[in-house]
Amino acid sequence: MAQIGFEGLDPVPADQAPDAVNKGEQVKLLATNPNGAREEKPDLFFEDNRRRIDYILAYDPSDTSDKDWKQSREVKRNAFQEGLKERGIEIELEDDSVDNKTHFLKLHVPFEVCLRWAEDMGMQLPIEEVGTREEHGILERVISCCTSNNIFDPDIEPEPDQYTAPFLQNKLHKFLNYDQPEKFFTNSQRSRICYEIMSRTSYGDADPTKIGVERLLGNKSFLAAYPLHEGGYGDDDPDNFRKTLVQVWGSWKPWYKFQPLDQVRTYFGEKIGIYFSWLGYYTFMLIPVSFIGFICFLIGLGFINSSENQPANDICAIEDYNRTNVSLYSPYIMCPLCDDSCDYWSLDSTCPAAKASFLFDNGATVFFAIVMAFWATFFLEFWKRKQAELAYDWDVMDFEEEEEKPRAQFEAKIKTLRENPVTGREEAYQPRQYYLTKISCAFATMAFMISLVVAVLVSVIIYRAAILGVLNAVPSLRSSASYITTITAAVIQLVAILLLNKVYEILAIKLTNWELHRTQTEHDDSFTFKMFLFQFANYYSSIFYIAFFKGRFTGSPGQYNRIGPFRLDECGSSGCLIELTQQLAIIMVGKQVLNNTLEIVIPRLKVWMRRRDNVEAKENDRKLTRWEEDYDLADLPEHGLFYEYLEMVIQFGFVTLFVAAFPLAPLFALMNNILEIRVDSNKFATQLRRPLARRAEDIGIWYSILDGVGTLSVITNAVVIAITSDIIPRTAYTYGVSDKPFGLGDKRTLEGYVFFSLSQASLDVFRNNGTKAGTNDPSDSDFFEELGRLHGGLNSTQAGQLYNSCSFRGFRELGEGANPADGPNEFKRFFWHVLAGRLAFIIVFEHVVFGIKALIAWLVPDVPRTLHNKIEREKFLAKQALREFEERVGGGAARSTASAQNSSFKPEEAV
Repeated sequence: MAQIGFEGLDPVPADQAPDAVNKGEQVKLLATNPNGAREEKPDLFFEDNRRRIDYILAYDPSDTSDKDWKQSREVKRNAFQEGLKERGIEIELEDDSVDNKTHFLKLHVPFEVCLRWAEDMGMQLPIEEVGTREEHGILERVISCCTSNNIFDPDIEPEPDQYTAPFLQNKLHKFLNYDQPEKFFTNSQRSRICYEIMSRTSYGDADPTKIGVERLLGNKSFLAAYPLHEGGYGDDDPDNFRKTLVQVWGSWKPWYKFQPLDQVRTYFGEKIGIYFSWLGYYTFMLIPVSFIGFICFLIGLGFINSSENQPANDICAIEDYNRTNVSLYSPYIMCPLCDDSCDYWSLDSTCPAAKASFLFDNGATVFFAIVMAFWATFFLEFWKRKQAELAYDWDVMDFEEEEEKPRAQFEAKIKTLRENPVTGREEAYQPRQYYLTKISCAFATMAFMISLVVAVLVSVIIYRAAILGVLNAVPSLRSSASYITTITAAVIQLVAILLLNKVYEILAIKLTNWELHRTQTEHDDSFTFKMFLFQFANYYSSIFYIAFFKGRFTGSPGQYNRIGPFRLDECGSSGCLIELTQQLAIIMVGKQVLNNTLEIVIPRLKVWMRRRDNVEAKENDRKLTRWEEDYDLADLPEHGLFYEYLEMVIQFGFVTLFVAAFPLAPLFALMNNILEIRVDSNKFATQLRRPLARRAEDIGIWYSILDGVGTLSVITNAVVIAITSDIIPRTAYTYGVSDKPFGLGDKRTLEGYVFFSLSQASLDVFRNNGTKAGTNDPSDSDFFEELGRLHGGLNSTQAGQLYNSCSFRGFRELGEGANPADGPNEFKRFFWHVLAGRLAFIIVFEHVVFGIKALIAWLVPDVPRTLHNKIEREKFLAKQALREFEERVGGGAARSTASAQNSSFKPEEAV
C-alpha cells in the first residue's frame, strides 16, 4: 500500500459532509443494521445480533480471596466500566457461563467513537484500490520466470493493493466504504481502537498510576482481556477468515508453500506478520548454505581414510604395533588427563575420534566458515530490503517517527511537559539526566546477573575437580566417580541457570517498567536487549569455555596449573574440537527438539485442562460460546513474541558463531525452521487467544543483535580455526618441518606429525611428586598392569620401569640442566612459530572478511530501486498537488496559509 496525504486538499463543507459525520445517531443505525452473514455467527455480536463484539473482559466475581481484597477488585472493575462508558464504549454482561463462575463483559466501540479515536491514533485507512500487489521476493521472481503456475503460492486469493492515508474525520468521504460503517474498519482495527481506549481509562480517583487494563489484569481484577477469533476452524464450522487461515497456513499440508503474509498481517497485525515474514525469509536463506555445509561434510567423509587424514591413519596404525616392543610403543603411552581417577592410556584408543574430527577439521571447513561470514552479511542486507518492502506495503514505513503514540503509562507518570520540536504540541517529557541514571542502574544490574552466570560456570568447574577427588578417595565409588561427577555437575548447572533465568526475567521486566520508555517500541527494545544479553551468556558460556579456554591453561606434567589443590580441567582424549562439536550438536539439536515438543504439547495441554474443568463443571450439555472457547485457549504473554525471536536468534548464533566446528548446523536449522513455521502458525491460529493486532515498522532491536552476532561470528570462527583446530600446526609442520632433512617423513606430507606433536614426560614426575602431580603412580595403574602381563608376567611397577615415560599433547621440552622429575618446563621453538602463525591467521582472516562484508553492505542498497522510485514518484506528485492547490487558491494570504501547511506537509505520503 502507498500512503497519501490530504494536506493541501479542499476541506469538506459542513453542509456537504456525509450523514456519518454530522448525524451520530444515523451512524449507529447503519452500524447496527443486521445482515444475513451475521445471523450465522451470533457469538461475535451482542444479544441484539447487531453490535459487534470488539473485546472481551473476563472476571470471577466469586473470588475466594479475603473480603476486603475481593471488594477492592469489584470497586476497581466498576470504576473501570464507568470510565469506559464515559468514553463511549458500550458494554454487555454475560453471567451465564459453562463453569458457573466466570463472567464476561462484551465491549463494543460505536462507529462515531471509532472515527474519533482513529484520527487521534493516526490510523492508516484505504482511500483507493490499485489492483493486486506485485511480488518482490527473489524466489518468487525466479519461479515466475519458469512457470505461470507457481506451486509454492498459498491457496488463497491475494489481497488487493490500496492507497492509504492517515484518517481525518473531515475527509471521511474520501475513504473507501465511508458509507458502510460495518465495513469501514477491519475487526483488527476495531480491537486496536478498543484496547487504546482501555489502556487510557483510569480506575482510580486521583492516583495517576491506576490506569489501563494491563494493571487490572496484573492485580487479578480481570482474569483475561482478548479480542475474539472470527469463528471456529473445524470441518463443521462455517467458512470464516480464521478457518481459511488455518487451512492454508496453520496446518502441515502446505508446508512447502509460501506463507500468506498479507492475510496473517490482516488477522494478527503487522508485528506478528513481520515476525513470520522474517522467519520465512531466514529459512529460505538457509537453503543454499545448508547445501554447501552438507557438501563440506561429505568432502570430509570422502577423504576420511585418505592421505589427507594422515594423522588419524597414523593413530589408528598404533594398534598394529607390538606392545612388547618398547622402542615402537613407548611414545604412544599417554599421561593421565586428571589426578587420581585418570589412568594412563594408549593413543590408539582415540582412533574413532581422530577420524571423526577430520569431518570438521579440514580445509573445506575453513572455506565454509568464510562462506558463512559472507552469508550472514547477505542475509541481513537483503532482509533490510525485504523489510523496507513490507513496511511500504503495510503502511508502517514511518510508524515509529510519525504514527506511534506515547505509552499510556508514560503519560500518566511523567508530569514534566515540553513542546515537541516536530509537531509543536506539548508532550510528556522525561529529563535526559534522569533517564541516563536509570539506564546506568539497569546496566549495572545486568552486568551483575551476567557475572553470576560466569560464576556458576566457574563453580561447576571447581565442583567437578573437588567431587572427583572426594569420590576417588572411596574405593567402592572410584569406578563410577567420573560418571557421578558429570551427572551431578550438569544437574547443578541446569538448576542454577533455570533459577537465574527466572530471577533475571523478573528483574528485566521491573527495570524496563522503571525506565519509563516513551513508546512501546522503545519499551520492547529495552526489554529485548536486557534479556538477550543474559540469555546469550546463559546459552553460550559453556561453549565459549570449551572452544577457547578448556585445556589451554592446564600446564604440563610436573607443571600443572591449579585452583587451590584442584588441577584445571583438560579436554578429553579425543581433543577439544571434537568435544566442541559434540557439545554444539547436542545443545543445538536437543534444544530444537525440546522447544518444538514444548510448543506443540504445552498449549494443547493447557487448553485440554481448562476445557476438562469446564466439562466437569457443566450442568447442561450446551455448546460453548465463542468467548468461552477463546477463554479456554492459552494466552500470549506480553513478551511472548520475544521468546519466538530469541529461539531463532540463538539458533542463528549456533549457525554462525561456531560453524567451523559444526558445518551441519545450517542443515539442522533449516529442517527445524520448516517445522517451526507450521508449529508457530498452528499455535497462533488454533491454540492461543487472538492477540492484539499491534503495529510495528521492523523487527526492532533484533536486527542490531543479529548484526552483532554476525560480526562476532567472524572473530569466533577465526579463533576456532586458528586455536581450537589443528589446521595451523599441521600446515606449519607440512611446510616447515617435513620437507627438511631432519624431518620424520616424506617431504611436504603429514606423515610423522602425530609423534612430532607429542611431548614426553618422565614417569618420575608421577612417582616422586605425588602431592604435586596427583597420585597417578604407575605402580597403581591398571594400564601398566596389563602391559606387564604382555611382557611375560611383569607387575605394574616393573612395566613402568621398563617404559619410563609417557606422552602428552603440546610442544614442550626439558630445559637445559632441568631435573626430569620436574617435568618439561620449556616450550619448543616450533610452539612459537605456530603461535605466530595462529595470530597472523586470525588477523588476516578478520581483516579480509570484514573488508568484504563492508563492501557487500555498501553494494547492496537498503531500499530496492523499484521501491525507491515509487517513493520518489509519490514525493513528486505530492509537491505537484501542493503547487496546484496554491495556484487554485491564489492570493498572498492563501499562499501564506499553504506555506504554513507545507511546514507540516508530508510529501512522502502524498500522490
